[in-house]
Amino acid sequence: MADGGDSGEQRPGADERGDGIVERVSAEGAFELLGNETRLATVRALFEADDPLSFSALRDAVGVRDSGQFNYHLDKLRGSFVRETDEGYALTAAGTHVVGSVLAGHYTKTVAGDPVPVDADCPYCEGSLAALFDEEYVRIACSDCDRNVISLTVPPGAFEDHPREEWPVVAERWTRRTFERYQRGFCGVCHGPVDPHLELDPPDVHDVYDAGVRYACRRCGDDMFANVEATVLSHPAVVAFYYERGIDVAETPIWAFDWAVQPTASVVAEDPPRVEVPVEHEGDRLVLTLDEAADVVAERRA
Repeated sequence: MADGGDSGEQRPGADERGDGIVERVSAEGAFELLGNETRLATVRALFEADDPLSFSALRDAVGVRDSGQFNYHLDKLRGSFVRETDEGYALTAAGTHVVGSVLAGHYTKTVAGDPVPVDADCPYCEGSLAALFDEEYVRIACSDCDRNVISLTVPPGAFEDHPREEWPVVAERWTRRTFERYQRGFCGVCHGPVDPHLELDPPDVHDVYDAGVRYACRRCGDDMFANVEATVLSHPAVVAFYYERGIDVAETPIWAFDWAVQPTASVVAEDPPRVEVPVEHEGDRLVLTLDEAADVVAERRA
């Protein structure tokens, strides 16, 4: 049973215990550790193994004959990317993320090729949508007016195990996943805290949308912008609205919701800012009101 009194025992402070975020290796040191073929091969061999590997089994998997040389490189990885267990050597979480980034193609691959048609019409004109690939960026845009429905960086590895005709849907799902991370308060670049802010007449798309939401990271300064209509697609009220009508929002591409990719929102107040977003389906209507922090503060069926 816990005792709220002072036992007289001197407890170490946070700094002495190492509580909080502690830097175990500098960024420069981490990249230097991985800048060696044998070390990167060691990390990949452990990633591919089902269980921890003994020293000899790991050395054989990497293909290094000299035991002393291999031990030198392995010792460099210990603690940061490789951990030693009773059963042998295994990856740390950082080591797993390193291999994951390599497989995802973040640093080594690019996406190229002809546009892939999308089975949907442009919400702005009579043209057709297509997925366009420009090295690190993927756009779902109109082949006639060139307006974007979505535009985001997608790691090439996300497409590799899918037929090319499915790439537009893959890009859309990746976009939603990334957007959800920002909405939940985490930067997609550094994972730092994100602050959403409602913008009226946003300069990025001032000729199209009257309002948008900017998600800005406090740590690295990166930001993500979205039209205000798209920001409410995953809101519980919207999900329930469509679920009642037999539609799964999570399994339906965003371009199937015309109101979410068109400038349908209305600015109803400027100080403080308030924006209404109409959600429509076959004559039924749900209207959401957002405040300056892009929070839904009111909803009504119309």
